[in-house]
Amino acid sequence: MEERDYWYWLGVTEELGGAAAGRLLALYGDPESVFREKELPIGGGQQAALEESRKKLDELLRERDAYEKAGIHWCHRMDPRYPKRLQDIPDPPIILFWRGELPPEEEKTAAVIGARRCSVYGRSMAERFGSALAKEGVAVISGMAMGIDGYAQSAAVNAGGRSFAVLGCGVDQAYPAVNRPLYESLLTAGGVISEYKPGTPPLPYHFPARNRIISGLCDVLLVIEARKVSGTLITVDQALEQGRDVLALPGRLDDPLSEGCNQLIRQGAGILTAPGDALAALGLRDAEGETKEREAGEKARKQAALTAEQRAVFRALSFDPTHLEEIMRKTGFSLGEISLILMVLEEFGLARPVSGGQYVRT
Repeated sequence: MEERDYWYWLGVTEELGGAAAGRLLALYGDPESVFREKELPIGGGQQAALEESRKKLDELLRERDAYEKAGIHWCHRMDPRYPKRLQDIPDPPIILFWRGELPPEEEKTAAVIGARRCSVYGRSMAERFGSALAKEGVAVISGMAMGIDGYAQSAAVNAGGRSFAVLGCGVDQAYPAVNRPLYESLLTAGGVISEYKPGTPPLPYHFPARNRIISGLCDVLLVIEARKVSGTLITVDQALEQGRDVLALPGRLDDPLSEGCNQLIRQGAGILTAPGDALAALGLRDAEGETKEREAGEKARKQAALTAEQRAVFRALSFDPTHLEEIMRKTGFSLGEISLILMVLEEFGLARPVSGGQYVRT
């Protein structure tokens, strides 16, 4: 028997749970000592589960060897391949299974999470952030769930980037089935990861537990849409406990899908208004660059809200002074019409007057 065999035995005895397994390791020092100790300070049900798995050890190891031949990798806490980001989180997984790859230590990572039943706006923002992060070389971590998770990860892969999914089932299963195309793409553009052995079904209580791995693997957590009471906020709590930065996308006050995000911002989370906010949190962009991007985005939104007449006057302006008569010539509007429109553009911060009846874009 090798040391890794005992690690595997301890890690796949799911009834024990990661927290209890961690306490046993702290008490006895290594999994072989736990294996050989007959009377452990755990509950009767857990004791019975461990005893049963001891009897099935040879079967478990044959099963493990079959997984390895099928291209399913695994590692334990002391393995050099084990992600360093997970080493210091509360209740780190005893073992991890994966297909594809694990996130490289030197690669910046951002988790993008949110509502499964998201809005059209939420989908658009998830795809925007997933794509933008990927283009900056940031790996997107999420749970491959329907909604925000899947949209962000698909956008990252489609942008030529990398993404990693943490599953609440075995890594041999594409769950939910609707995201099978995403699952297949992650095998070559990232990886799928789980603490549950292959063949494990997607049971409801697995998902809150797997969320600590999503937050643990990220350098910053982005929340796109979330209801006031949701699984998304469980992940946020775990991220904060793990010392991760959390940024939330603000939304309308009357939108239930934004209640969770707005609540997080009230409680002190960072405000997510552009990809530059996430890049700044990752140390990939300085504050000045991030501010400029936010301002540019705000101006773009204001421009999009202009009427056709207002847009015509805005187009007639340039960054060099343009006289009112020149604006009249370009647009065909009267001086009174142009004066009223310029007042709106000034209010929007899109234009300002200079000397001699001239205006410039800002």
